[in-house]
Amino acid sequence: MRGDHVGGAAPWIIDLRGTDPAALARIRRWAARALPHLGAEHLSDVLLVIDELAANAYVHGGGPVRARITALTTPCRVVVEVDDLSPAHPVPPASGSDPRNASGYGMSLIHQLADTWSVHDNPDADGKTVWARLSCGSRTRAPCP
Repeated sequence: MRGDHVGGAAPWIIDLRGTDPAALARIRRWAARALPHLGAEHLSDVLLVIDELAANAYVHGGGPVRARITALTTPCRVVVEVDDLSPAHPVPPASGSDPRNASGYGMSLIHQLADTWSVHDNPDADGKTVWARLSCGSRTRAPCP
């Protein structure tokens, strides 16, 4: 995640090599267990973002390699990262996109829920990392307990 790493906190990591989209439920359960301190709204947003990033990796990225969650309690912030096998970067959401188009809504959703998101190439391997940062108590999300 380069210049936006969360204060040196150790990430939770799940290896996703060789999995298929049926693993999405397992990824959400793993993320929920890693983040028991989050409020319900924040956790719901994080789970939606990791689900979308992983689903995009299955559909567009040649499959996910691993996912990471880094969480800080002060300030309450979670960074979600998904590595995949494709060098192709996701397209930022376009305003006024055609509602008849069946794809493209995942990144728009991530753009709305995350404080920020980005992508970087993985110099050690083929592929990239797509990441998103979600802070507690921002936008419409209530502060965590």
